[in-house]
Amino acid sequence: MKEKPDYEKYPISEEEMGKRYKNWMEALARYVVMAYNVGKEVGGQKYVDRLRTEFFNLGQRGADFWMALSGTRKEDFADCKGLQKLQDCIDDTYANYWDGYIENAPTAFEKEVFTCPVVKPWSKAPELCEIMLAASMTGLMETLNPKFKAKGFSKLMTKGDRTCRFRVELKK
Repeated sequence: MKEKPDYEKYPISEEEMGKRYKNWMEALARYVVMAYNVGKEVGGQKYVDRLRTEFFNLGQRGADFWMALSGTRKEDFADCKGLQKLQDCIDDTYANYWDGYIENAPTAFEKEVFTCPVVKPWSKAPELCEIMLAASMTGLMETLNPKFKAKGFSKLMTKGDRTCRFRVELKK
């Protein structure tokens, strides 16, 4: 096993590190909001469109990473039923918790999450989820299967909803 570098050898417990990482997550989420607001002010819609494009491309580039991490293969995405394992891996990685699925069928996958570590800071710019996360997921879905159509978020905690809900459909 690869040895930990010195900069990762903390003199505190894993539980304490979890608390500190949470603090970092919240700070970084606030920084993202600030950078978005400044970029939007200076660059206007051109900046927003570019950000959406960059996150779409990020989603495309991340397909192999998420398949490897979730133990899935390209063949698993012949229809929407294969999305469950990959999406659960993504949500678990980012501390988003769920209780089942709205729909998990060959023609559509829709999932609702009840927690998110960035809701409070991102509520100051709730469109970030649609610009960054939905664009990234769209790029990912289209890379997994060009027939996947990401329908986006129908609910967002950053906009005051109790949950976030994201849907993908299989084009006919």
